[in-house]
Amino acid sequence: MAKLSFDNIGEFSQARANELFESHKKYLEWRKSEWASRGSDALAKRVAARASTHKTWRQMKGFDLMRHEMNHPGNKPFVIGMGVMSFIYMWSFLGQSQSYRENAEYWSKYQMKKH
Repeated sequence: MAKLSFDNIGEFSQARANELFESHKKYLEWRKSEWASRGSDALAKRVAARASTHKTWRQMKGFDLMRHEMNHPGNKPFVIGMGVMSFIYMWSFLGQSQSYRENAEYWSKYQMKKH
């Protein structure tokens, strides 16, 4: 059986009673605010407030969504890889001279316009 000890309670004075009363009062105020935020009307109000201030990835489009996805740690290697490969492709494309394009089989067959 557990032995109960009430030695450390201290003296119950007017100041201690006021302190306990204030802490309970704060707790009850917090609980009242929690109770006020429940129910279907309060839920609709919270959802509307959140929708107006928050933008989830499902609501994003275009560059916002792309920027959001690029910032995920798991996507960083793919983003770096796409950036490097895009740079290499652009560098190789822009590095081709007009004479090289004219002599290339694919370029001269499909891309060059012969007037």
